[in-house]
Amino acid sequence: MNLNDQLTGILNDLQGVWVESTLILGAILILILGLIKENNWVLKGCFLVVILLAFYLNLSSNLDGFILEESLQLTRLSRSFTAIFILVAFLLLIFNRSSRHLSEFYFFILAMLVGSTFMMKANSLLIIYLSIELASLASYVLTNFTFKKRGFEAGIKYLLFGAISSAVMLFGLGLIYGTTGTFFISEWGTQTFDSLLSQVGFIFLLFGIFFKISLAPSHIWVPATYQAAPPDATAFMSIVPKLAGLVLLMRIFDTNSFSENHWVIQLVMVLGMITLIIGTLGALLQQNARRMISFGAIAHSGFLLPFALMGNDFTQEAFWYYAVVYAIMNLAAFYLLDIYERQEVNTVSDYANTNKSVWLGASFTLILISLIGIPPVAGFTAKFFLFTNLWENYQLAENSIYLWYLIVAVLATVGSLFFYLQIPKQIFLSQPEDLKSFNFKNSTKILATLFCIVLLLLFFVPQLVMEAQQLVNNVHE
Repeated sequence: MNLNDQLTGILNDLQGVWVESTLILGAILILILGLIKENNWVLKGCFLVVILLAFYLNLSSNLDGFILEESLQLTRLSRSFTAIFILVAFLLLIFNRSSRHLSEFYFFILAMLVGSTFMMKANSLLIIYLSIELASLASYVLTNFTFKKRGFEAGIKYLLFGAISSAVMLFGLGLIYGTTGTFFISEWGTQTFDSLLSQVGFIFLLFGIFFKISLAPSHIWVPATYQAAPPDATAFMSIVPKLAGLVLLMRIFDTNSFSENHWVIQLVMVLGMITLIIGTLGALLQQNARRMISFGAIAHSGFLLPFALMGNDFTQEAFWYYAVVYAIMNLAAFYLLDIYERQEVNTVSDYANTNKSVWLGASFTLILISLIGIPPVAGFTAKFFLFTNLWENYQLAENSIYLWYLIVAVLATVGSLFFYLQIPKQIFLSQPEDLKSFNFKNSTKILATLFCIVLLLLFFVPQLVMEAQQLVNNVHE
């Protein structure tokens, strides 16, 4: 192949990274605008334009397969999840963001978004490492954007845990390359990890990915970080890198490098069950509302994990549905937590003083019910899809690990009743010590209502989510 053909091939491949290129250039432009003059409306407008342009380019892309010397793999699933991530970034504009260092805040949000999209598409082990590091470095900095002592402490802890995770993963990548002789996931097969050393390298690689999806034992950073970071950054971190890591895990396990009864698969399933237990029990012990929701997010990592291990078409559809609903629920929960925290309502018991705000309290209750998985909201359908997949895999594979996972997941769902419903209990059933009349804006009530309407609608018409995925993938065809 001559130089001309190589350049033509590279230019064609670059169409597959238009979204990431737009986000990178937009992030640099926002940073430069912030250095010239920190105008909030200009920065938010520029951020909005970048997000909308990236969303349009994602819809316009019709490339599938490997690009850039097989470093990246474009799939319908990655295109669908990129759309979710961009919409989550767009919805960050509903948060009441401080004007302090606004350009830097949007720069790091876009940097995390770029790292997450590359993470989903990565076929090379080096791209996996670099994308995880990009998303992580942005997360470390965003944790400090409250500019308070607690945020700085949480950021340092997050950085230290991340450095350990990064070192372990890098060592694992070296072991995998040294034993298999390839950097590319697509070249893995049934005999790739026959040696014990290569399996140890694979476990170290998973350790790094588990750090991003907050799976045990890599979950330790979550409660302090989610409690101390700004609410909008917390909402973004709890959704985008986590779902990106799960999509990457799904692609890794789609290589069929391990049989369903292999000890590596069994270990991952056991860690998922431990994550469910830690998230549920940890939340039961919390008094701070945001910290309680943070442990709930850890438990949701355990609920989401099986989708990455059970490879079939129905599982992918169920995963897509759960991911969309999870994104909506988490955004809504952290948005309302932020609204209440601005009224100095921080602990669970503080919500007893808010029972004059019935409309907002009812909206928050519905969102929390969806996080539990109770009808008639979309969280129930998401959990139902999970339980159905686990039961069907248990019957097909005759592997008891799926049955045990199902039992633990059901028990964790029951356990979540006892901590998520503490807030509604305080709002509607407790006798307040100091009843206050809070002044919530009408725009806040409208947004909370819209979140609830969407969750109700997706329960009664779940096929809307599937049709949205088809729209994303077919709009250009």
